[in-house]
Amino acid sequence: MILNNNYNLTGVINRNPSVPTKKPSVKEENKDGVTIGQDSSLIDLHILHINDFHGAIQPYIEPSISADGEVGGIANLKTVIDTERERDLQGTLLLNAGDLAEGSMAAYVSKGRIVGDAFKTFNFDAITPGNHDFAWGKDGFNCMVQGLDTPILAANIVNTADGKVMEGLKPYSVIEKKGVKIGIIGIDTPETAIRLDPKKVKGIEFKAAAETARKYIAELKEQGVDIIVINSHLGLPEDEKLAAEVEGIDVIVGGHSHNKLEEGKLVGNTVIVQAGTKGGYLGKLDLQIDSNSKKIVSHKAKLIPVIAGNVKPDEGVNKVIKPYLSDAEKFGSEVMGEAKEDIHYSHSSPSKITQMLAEAIVKQAGTKIGLCSARAVRGNISKGSVHKEDLFNAVPFTDENTLTVDIKGKYIKQYLEDGFKDGAKGAGIPGGALKCKLDPTRPSGDRITSLTIEGKEINPEETFTIAINDSIISKKSFATAENKKVVGPFQPAFFEYFQTSRVWDDKIDDRISIEMPKLSL
Repeated sequence: MILNNNYNLTGVINRNPSVPTKKPSVKEENKDGVTIGQDSSLIDLHILHINDFHGAIQPYIEPSISADGEVGGIANLKTVIDTERERDLQGTLLLNAGDLAEGSMAAYVSKGRIVGDAFKTFNFDAITPGNHDFAWGKDGFNCMVQGLDTPILAANIVNTADGKVMEGLKPYSVIEKKGVKIGIIGIDTPETAIRLDPKKVKGIEFKAAAETARKYIAELKEQGVDIIVINSHLGLPEDEKLAAEVEGIDVIVGGHSHNKLEEGKLVGNTVIVQAGTKGGYLGKLDLQIDSNSKKIVSHKAKLIPVIAGNVKPDEGVNKVIKPYLSDAEKFGSEVMGEAKEDIHYSHSSPSKITQMLAEAIVKQAGTKIGLCSARAVRGNISKGSVHKEDLFNAVPFTDENTLTVDIKGKYIKQYLEDGFKDGAKGAGIPGGALKCKLDPTRPSGDRITSLTIEGKEINPEETFTIAINDSIISKKSFATAENKKVVGPFQPAFFEYFQTSRVWDDKIDDRISIEMPKLSL
């Protein structure tokens, strides 16, 4: 891995000088889960959280979580959540930070209903929609969450006509736990408006996060709320910015950027947590609250891996999803090829599946060179016969297109450079005759040491026609791109490219070469 997008930090918060910062009290739990040895001046609260579930209904391989077997699965996740919640039913919140369904064939065939119906059994305290939750439009989103007895929070999604929060949504919710009033504000990424077909978000707009947070924090404080939580689908960099710019935020439960914040991150007095993606982890944030001031005096964040082999799946959830999975199986049973070993993806470093997609895009467009965002890939492929559903779950976005554009070489390099910066959300993957070399020891923003086409260094001022996936066109580095042409959806092109070889392995090529400086002795 070239980049480490995981920020590990834990800490203690002291907002009131008159209240001394306290270490977590020494306590134990007996076999019935009852806390003993509790400091009576402290109140224990817990926030369980998931984000970016992306329709990951069934267990899947993810070596970064477990090298010994599958992880995740919605029925397994429910069991882990119930186990943790039962440790302190009166003091536990369960939050979902968005991107519920789009990302698997089962979710696609049901337009998200398989996730929405299963989540009815989870008893979330709040859900905030993400950008992918509008994949089937506003009506599709409302259908997906219909019947959920859960506040759907998104304070910054408003009607264009009157500025009021979109129908079916609330700006915030107030929940009292053990005498502590907790205000939860939902905020979705404003990127949603530019990432989707405008028809899907017609009549609504996405307000800036900071101005929205300030407005509703003030309103909640007037109501006597003690703790402010932002349920955010902004992504970690924007969460950090929000925490630095807006006073009064105690906790940000994050999503969108898929970060695994194993111990959380502290920005000023704000604790930021995030739990990766696809239900591979359940996040847990333990808070201790001073019983007099009702302020946080200490916190501890962790990620609990959902290991399929160690968990008994929830029977109620399995009953809900069974008919939906049957429908998906009919749709995705075609054998597309074979994997002689597990084939992996990565958002931050070279991987086989992202390279395959880059080649599929170039072949589809008929260009000499191409680029794809590693974030267009969302799953690994298991060893053995590969079915259409397996490929769909790896590259799940049905309405994202391949484009061709004309752009100068220096901006192609800048896009690649941005993908290998510290904290970047996803690398760029060269395709066709385009290759790059990078030195990860160089300063962030200056790591690409060579960029070539057919072995010849690229001219930064020369204009090239390049194939890209359409999320790239919204990046600052591609702001000057011209002659944009839509080729068509890239998912079918990926399927077709996969079928060009009977058997695939996990070996990557040299389109991205990592060069380390030689040490002088």
